[in-house]
Amino acid sequence: MPLKLTKSKACPSCKTALPDPTPPACPACGRALASGPAPRLVIDQPDGRQVVHPISDRCTVGRHPANAIQLDDREVSKEHAVVERSPEGGFRIRDLRSSNGTFVNGRRVTELALRDGDDIRMGTTNLAFRVSSGPAPTAGRSSGFTVMQGPQLFSNVLASVKGDESADFKPAAAIEDDEALRADYEKLRAALEFQRQVGIETELSKVLDKTLAAAFDMLKADNGAIFLRSSGGQLQLEAVRRRGGHKEEEVKLSATLLDRVVKTREGVLTADAVMDERFVSSKSIIAQGIRSAMAVPLISQGEVRGVLFLDTRERTGAFTDKDLRILAAIGVQAASALESAELRRRLAEEARERDNLARFLPPVLVDQVAKGEIQLQDAGELRPVTVLFSDIRGFTSLAETSEPREVVAMLKEYFELMAEVVFSHRGIVDKFIGDAVMALWGAPEPLDDAAARACRAALEMQRVLREYNAARLRAGRAPVGVGVGINTGLAVVGLMGSSQRREYTAIGDTVNVASRLCGLAGAGEVLISAETARGAGNSIATRPLPAAQVKGRTKAVAVFRVVPDDGFEEEPTFIRG
Repeated sequence: MPLKLTKSKACPSCKTALPDPTPPACPACGRALASGPAPRLVIDQPDGRQVVHPISDRCTVGRHPANAIQLDDREVSKEHAVVERSPEGGFRIRDLRSSNGTFVNGRRVTELALRDGDDIRMGTTNLAFRVSSGPAPTAGRSSGFTVMQGPQLFSNVLASVKGDESADFKPAAAIEDDEALRADYEKLRAALEFQRQVGIETELSKVLDKTLAAAFDMLKADNGAIFLRSSGGQLQLEAVRRRGGHKEEEVKLSATLLDRVVKTREGVLTADAVMDERFVSSKSIIAQGIRSAMAVPLISQGEVRGVLFLDTRERTGAFTDKDLRILAAIGVQAASALESAELRRRLAEEARERDNLARFLPPVLVDQVAKGEIQLQDAGELRPVTVLFSDIRGFTSLAETSEPREVVAMLKEYFELMAEVVFSHRGIVDKFIGDAVMALWGAPEPLDDAAARACRAALEMQRVLREYNAARLRAGRAPVGVGVGINTGLAVVGLMGSSQRREYTAIGDTVNVASRLCGLAGAGEVLISAETARGAGNSIATRPLPAAQVKGRTKAVAVFRVVPDDGFEEEPTFIRG
């Protein structure tokens, strides 16, 4: 019977050879090839159920309800990641600067082309990307490590060592034999090699990678992995290292082994996995013939932060008790480096947060917010506040007749002076809008005398500005005139904006009226509403002005001019622009 030759089919996107019959989607890149199941994300629910979400062209995943897939997981960011069709065909996943990262097959990724069966982890939630029907393909292509569940026994521990005892060195007088001296020498050698490899690295991922590099340099390992505990206590694969020709082999290790290391806080050595009854239930491991494996805890501040795992496939190079002690010494150093990296990360985040808060909060409030004594509401709340707007008069003309650099330098100097005045009166700088300043009293810190503080701040702004103008005149530059408007009432305050940029602000009619009063004020003038005048009481002298019709109000607004308390009262001038 003559052979029947058939032309092999290939995916038009990635050119991967396709089986016959043609599947609904390419198993390599996910491109739809024929009618059948749509690309989808399969989510494991805490109760054991699975929820299937079909994917069209773009699917966002996160904790916020606006996402296509909302995950009820505290470790997932509001906008965590997006799965989208890539220009080359198929689908890709992109991390959206999430706090805890996006992991595909155990490796943290920023962007990656997805393949059928890829395992995705966000926070503590597991998802699977599927484009075909039938059982999911074996995941783990990126990491090559799979943790096996099963009733493995632990009756054949070949060696163990306390995870934190490798940090101790005996005094010279306490060393009684050569073996103790050799043990301390190995600890020292491990510490020096670790410092040579890792040094003062501050980035967590680099600390993990360099830790494995140091372990591979000192020990004849074929595969290595570092697992770290999440905030929920689960071990999660964070870093992997493979040697040479073993990169394509899948490493399967016992969940019981990892659990034992965490619970006992001891490093464990198992040699010749074929004979080790702890792995009897794992046929894949027996088939691979793993000859030796070690796992040690990473302990810092008295807590197990994770597990460092190594294995070797060469029977003649099986690990020894000495190797376990060396790995335990590396684990001590690694735990300390991880703690330092985490501390530096937290300090950097706190510094960034403080810098961000210092943009609009006075120093005393920055400290209180940082300590949690004052909360910046994320959802917003209705609060009584006093709002101040100040605006440079004639700024358009000034900008047109001055060099751009000079205008920017002037605004920087002006904003620095105004912010300092606001802070000195316990107000917050809400924002800078062009040449205008918006300030707020009464939130986030409640103030009984918010109106009086705002009025006194406005008067000081004008005093400081007169001194600033005197310096400008001496330098041959034009003076700057500023009008100020203040209103008191209820407003919605809180952190508002997008996930990329948020600011603490107030919105509502109270804010709008303050802005309108600022628009009415001439250079050197402070105008306030009747509500602000009542709130300030006798502490602030005012003069009534004719009621003004402002945009957004059907009735005229009562207006008062604040009288300076230093006896200096210039005739206000008003120049539009």
